[in-house]
Amino acid sequence: MDPKTLLQNVSGLLWHLADAAVRSLTDPLAGLNKLTGQPPALQDRLLEPLAALPDHDALLGLVRDLFGDVTDAGSPVRAHGWQRDAKSARGLALVLTEGAARAVVAATPGPSDSGPTIDVVVTPGADLRPTLGNAPWSVTVEIRTPQDAWVATYFPGATPEPPAGTATLTARRGAFGIGPADGPHVSMDALTVTLTASPTAPLGVDLRVEGFQAAVLPPALADFLGDGGGPATGKTAFTVRLSRAEGLRFQDGGARLALPVGLDLPGVSTRGFALELDEDQDGIALRPTFAATAKPPVLPLNATIDGLGLRVPLRLRSDRIGVDPAQLRADFPTGMGIELDAGPVSGGGSVLETGASGDGAYAGVLDADLGFARVKAFGLLQLPVAGRDLSFLVLLGAEFGFPGIELSFGFALDAVGGLLGFDRRADDEHLRQLVLDGNADRILFPGDAVARAQEIAGSLEACFPVAPSRFVVGPMVRITWGGRILALSAAVVLDLPEPVRALILGRLTISLPDPLVPLIRLQAEVFGTIDPGVPEVEVLASLTGSWIVGIPVSGDFYLLFRGGKDAAFVLSAGGFHPRFVRPPGVPALRRLAMDLGGGGLGLRAEAYLALTSNSLQFGAKLSLDATIAGCGVEGSLGLDALFVWEPSLAFSVHVFASVAVLAFGHRLAGVALDFTLEGPAPWHAFGSGSISVLFWDVSLDFDERWGAPPAVAPKADEILPLLLAAFARPDVWTAARPPGERSPLRLTDQANTALAKGEVAHPDATFRVSQKVVPLDTAITRFHRVHIPEQTWRIVPVVGAHDDTPLRPVDRTTEQFVPGEVFELTDEQQLTRQGFEELPSGAVLSDTDVRPGARHRVTDSYETVYEVDTDWFSGTTTPPPDGRRLAGTGLFELEGFARPVRAAERVDRWRAAQRPVGALKVELPR
Repeated sequence: MDPKTLLQNVSGLLWHLADAAVRSLTDPLAGLNKLTGQPPALQDRLLEPLAALPDHDALLGLVRDLFGDVTDAGSPVRAHGWQRDAKSARGLALVLTEGAARAVVAATPGPSDSGPTIDVVVTPGADLRPTLGNAPWSVTVEIRTPQDAWVATYFPGATPEPPAGTATLTARRGAFGIGPADGPHVSMDALTVTLTASPTAPLGVDLRVEGFQAAVLPPALADFLGDGGGPATGKTAFTVRLSRAEGLRFQDGGARLALPVGLDLPGVSTRGFALELDEDQDGIALRPTFAATAKPPVLPLNATIDGLGLRVPLRLRSDRIGVDPAQLRADFPTGMGIELDAGPVSGGGSVLETGASGDGAYAGVLDADLGFARVKAFGLLQLPVAGRDLSFLVLLGAEFGFPGIELSFGFALDAVGGLLGFDRRADDEHLRQLVLDGNADRILFPGDAVARAQEIAGSLEACFPVAPSRFVVGPMVRITWGGRILALSAAVVLDLPEPVRALILGRLTISLPDPLVPLIRLQAEVFGTIDPGVPEVEVLASLTGSWIVGIPVSGDFYLLFRGGKDAAFVLSAGGFHPRFVRPPGVPALRRLAMDLGGGGLGLRAEAYLALTSNSLQFGAKLSLDATIAGCGVEGSLGLDALFVWEPSLAFSVHVFASVAVLAFGHRLAGVALDFTLEGPAPWHAFGSGSISVLFWDVSLDFDERWGAPPAVAPKADEILPLLLAAFARPDVWTAARPPGERSPLRLTDQANTALAKGEVAHPDATFRVSQKVVPLDTAITRFHRVHIPEQTWRIVPVVGAHDDTPLRPVDRTTEQFVPGEVFELTDEQQLTRQGFEELPSGAVLSDTDVRPGARHRVTDSYETVYEVDTDWFSGTTTPPPDGRRLAGTGLFELEGFARPVRAAERVDRWRAAQRPVGALKVELPR
């Protein structure tokens, strides 16, 4: 942490401590009188001595520990009252007296808890050198002033005044320890605090620690690593300095100090020991940490530990100043590793801390060779600390030696694995970027597992972040063919629960003629998503690390089909036209490119082809750079074409070419052409051309239009007949059966069959009518790609075939419409607007709004069959042995007593619902 920021935080706490201590003396100070006969600097300011100090304030308790009982008349340091002037509040003054000389440090409460005002007064010509102290502390003081008095005032935010004299205060304490002896524990041989001030140097405080030791290992771990050796570090010394110029820092470094100290354990070699100063909630913290390598005496393994240590918090609160043993705690290691060497079985692994210290976030890797297979495992773990929930992610893989497990036809199973995450989700954006960057192997059977542990862990954390109540699971497999001429790695990841999504991650590698020395290497990394809830299907393929006979090949392929309100269709190889605005969620794609040059010749070819719901785009570019030391030829030739067929056919073709001769970076001669043709009806050609030779330049700009729109605009089809015909079709009418039955009807198999065929409707059904001719309740200006006067179509009303009572629609239905077919769009809007939009298309009618048709005779007979309950009879009769039904007993009498709905009422409601769907009609006004 920054030393000056640490000082700023600590200073704020110290000012608050002083202010709180003085305010706790309000009642004892109220009855004190002014002392008379004082030196001029103290006259009318110094009050009578205090009879007692309260024992509940930590700062006043520290004063007693250092100077003894400051309310005793025989003490060289006495506590007095203090009043700066008649308008200020009363405060506390510590007065050091030696002979006729006096030195006073006084604190007065500030307004609104802004911090106290500190006054320093030393009488003229003072030379004080008393020896003070109250065991276990010993204190020495040296204060000198010239013939003039030393008077200074300090408060928060004020510009510091240079001292008018010199002062040195040294407080020393002997050996002591904090915490249990078996750890966590810190101890020191001596602690010395020195405060100095002089006219040539501002106030500074040094804290010197001698013989510092830290017990950072539990006894059980110390016995395991060192065969019973001591768990504490060797002794060391350091100094912490506090000054306005340098902040709060170690004297020999910044906020971190490395020391040549090791653990007193056989078989353990310390790779580093350091002390760190850090911010704490109520003060500062000292963190001794170390990194070590250990070899347990009885096991064939080596262990490494990084960042293991303690956190020693120094509290600066009104109720405690110093280290609280209850808050002394061991820090989580930032990294751990194990290396195994047991003959045929070998391998290693490590665990790294990925978040801030103490957050409980770890990443681990294991790479073990079992002889018949190589097993690799990666894991992310978030412990339930600091308010975080438990979550983990595990990536496993087993790779078989060449040639793998033979399948058939030259195919072999090369590796298997899987992914499992709890309270984790899949992040599409990071997975997509992983493929675009060519780093899919960080998830698909990564190599050099231990060496790449940090980058693999970072990718896993980004691609599968913490998400409460979700989990991810997916198998992985790698299949080869022809002795690994072809290798396919693939993973299918499910993101669960609802909404369920499937993600595909893959890598395909083709190496010809030999994988060891390929002349042709094509490597494509693939990312895909399937989301049924939208619905959406997306596939991205990226060529990375590919070449053909030494010529690098690169580029991206993309397919998107999306429904819903943001509907879109995109198919692209190499990107899009420069004017095309990508739909939401579509990534930027690299051009299909080949670097054809070599040596001093740079020749690069690029191309793209894209198809969307209303456009076709393609283009190519050839770039030449044949220069050495700024001399040579450079040029380019390119084409960008865009065809749009919605709302009407239009195209734009842009051609550009240039060539220039350079000498030492300056152009000697050049020719350039930039030409665009748009059309048809009318046609528009514009562009520029230029020729330059040395200092002579000629340019030509042109902008020509010709042709005209069709003299007679095509006539649009009549909309009303098409709408009426659409609504007359049975397939636009559907009856949705309710998810929960509200009537007591139980339907027969024949009734369910009739419902499935649409011959009848359920009495609780919801009716839906929807068409795709034009959007309803929406102002349109085009129909069938022809301009029409602005008009709006809506349904008013819906009535029954045998009853003219209008029915009110309770909701609207929507369908996908192409905006260019119903709205006038500019060229820019055609490229930027969604290919499909959800627009109103019909109405929803509930069963409460449906009216039955005309009454007619029906056969309303019905049959009720009852079975005898063997556990209950109306009399003492027992069921006959042949199991025959007994009329008038059992459940029949129970239903007759407590039936909720009469049978006749059931039949009447069912009869009312027996109507064809075509019994509804729709009127559509313009």
